[in-house]
Amino acid sequence: MKRNIQLVLLMLLSLPITVLADLTGAWRADDGGTYYIRQAGNNIYWYGERAKNNPAWSNIFTGQKNGNRIKGRWVDVPKGRVMGRGKLKLDVRQNGNVLVARHKTGGFAGSRWTRIGYNPVPAPAPAPVPAPAPGISLNEDCISFSTQNARVQRINGRWKIVDGSHWIFDFGNKANEARKTLRIIRHYRMNNTCYVGRPGPSFTYMKSGNRAPVGSMPGEDCIAFNNHNASVRQINGRWKIVDGSHWMFDFGNKRQEARKSLRIIKQYGFNKSCFVGRPNPSFTYLKR
Repeated sequence: MKRNIQLVLLMLLSLPITVLADLTGAWRADDGGTYYIRQAGNNIYWYGERAKNNPAWSNIFTGQKNGNRIKGRWVDVPKGRVMGRGKLKLDVRQNGNVLVARHKTGGFAGSRWTRIGYNPVPAPAPAPVPAPAPGISLNEDCISFSTQNARVQRINGRWKIVDGSHWIFDFGNKANEARKTLRIIRHYRMNNTCYVGRPGPSFTYMKSGNRAPVGSMPGEDCIAFNNHNASVRQINGRWKIVDGSHWMFDFGNKRQEARKSLRIIKQYGFNKSCFVGRPNPSFTYLKR
């Protein structure tokens, strides 16, 4: 009997020991937010925000961890501009360095969280999103200009970007923002300004040839969004394009323009909204 007990103990000692990682730390998610997680025993708490100053959204979460699964509730708080709430179920992966949502309610946008400082083996780069096929018409309203000829010029006391004798963008007294915008245009080789709903367009975007601007440059002010989750919703009587519970573009009562703009976003694969001169940006553009 004693020998049998010793054999059982030896077998138990030889089994691999699974150490459940503490999730406390700073995390980044695919909704563009930064999350500050605290684990206390099996209790999980977080505060998440899109930006430190004037964030589009901010939320808190409380839940319970059971092995490698987490279940709890989230709610937006009034530092941000939206007020949603719902439930989340998460899986803990990669030794406690990645969280993945397996169930979401309330329009929560984030689906994947990665601990800041963790460098997993990079996944293969996604295939490039093609430009619209010749047989697919979005009925786009675009005006082309010469990237090479574009320059900043002061006309009647206002700073403008011009193409020869034709002005393209007006910056008022913001000379530095005009110059920064010109650098962006040249970096991405933008040569088409496109509109939805002229006159008084409800949505504008830039193209490089017949494709979305792609890449990055130092000093950009961009907010990422998930274009797969983007949809058109009516909120307080106004039609908006939203990413989960977070609205990105406001179209007022122009439902059809909102729907057309969403088709354009998805067709070109836009997933970043960028600004020059926030708040009250003098120039905006989308890219991927």
